[in-house]
Amino acid sequence: MEHSSLVAFLEGKLTPEQFSTEVVEEVSACNEACRSHGEGRIVITDGPDTIVTRDHAKRLLKAVAYQRLTFEIANYTASCIIFGDFEFADDAVNEAVWLLEMGDLDEVTAEDVQTAIDRLSP
Repeated sequence: MEHSSLVAFLEGKLTPEQFSTEVVEEVSACNEACRSHGEGRIVITDGPDTIVTRDHAKRLLKAVAYQRLTFEIANYTASCIIFGDFEFADDAVNEAVWLLEMGDLDEVTAEDVQTAIDRLSP
């Protein structure tokens, strides 16, 4: 995943659909490797230090909630944020990103996503 594309999506410069188009093949390849070999590769290019804000996390969660981004892409994106050494603005952002990252192990419900969105709201 290109760091610049991820940041552009988080900042609203790319729509969820545009972002999906950019990363769908990479996400599919990772998921197929997980199914076939038990593990896949998460790849994100280097970029400037980036702090994931509450607005960024809400944009990611809302894209899932409104079905503009598949859960698989959101899960991979969350992994890229975590393994790409992004910083979290606060604990609520950290929890929101980890909710999506761990969602491949623990089924995340629409209610879970909405609760995370609510926690990020002032």
